[in-house]
Amino acid sequence: MTELLFLPWRHLTRAEQIGVGALLLIFVVWAVLPAISQDPGYHLFADQRQWLGIPDAANVLSNAAFVLAGLYGIARLAARDRARFPAATEAGLCCLALGLIFTGLGSAWYHLDPDDVTLAWDRLPMTLVFTGVLGVAIAQRVGQNVARVGLAILFELGVVSIAYWRMSGDLSLYLTLQFGGVAALLLLLLLTRRGDDPFPWGWVIAWYGLAKLAEAADQGIWQGTNGFLAGHMLKHLLAAAAGAAALSPLRARAK
Repeated sequence: MTELLFLPWRHLTRAEQIGVGALLLIFVVWAVLPAISQDPGYHLFADQRQWLGIPDAANVLSNAAFVLAGLYGIARLAARDRARFPAATEAGLCCLALGLIFTGLGSAWYHLDPDDVTLAWDRLPMTLVFTGVLGVAIAQRVGQNVARVGLAILFELGVVSIAYWRMSGDLSLYLTLQFGGVAALLLLLLLTRRGDDPFPWGWVIAWYGLAKLAEAADQGIWQGTNGFLAGHMLKHLLAAAAGAAALSPLRARAK
């Protein structure tokens, strides 16, 4: 499966060179990053209200959006009348749908008792979401062979990044995969053109970008709305919208 990584560079198509280069770039960035520790203040969310005995209720319950988006993806993948995609694309979509479900469950578990231990169960399935999204993009814009390699490498690295953080306290590999994956996706979209690609990548990136802004503005949104809602809850809803957008081509009927 890794034969593409060992072929002479000139034997790869331009799209394959871009795809392999984007994957290699993630390793290069991580190699030059210093160790990054987890900020203890990360667990202090603005909205800590209880509701029906549920602590941090808004942040816990808003994870239902991830679960619903993932269940929709699984249901459409199992449907007989849906549009069909090549094998690597469908593998990426399956990773994405499952990742959304487990992200919702893991994040809800984390917000019931926020600390570094439960945070690992929040972040672990998120690596499956990133793997799925980038895998689909590589499959659609580069090629199925590169996507198969990419899915395997990214999934394994995602698991390793969480284990590495828990053992060493260093978040650099996890953050490189998260933000490097977004940069690689942008690079692929800018440098490749596929008129037959039905995935709304602009919406995926827009929703995800808004989610990260809402997360960063957690306290500001809380204060700006006089304690009505906070940014972290909005982050969950917006990130789930990004996942739903990536799964949206499954709505199409088979021709």
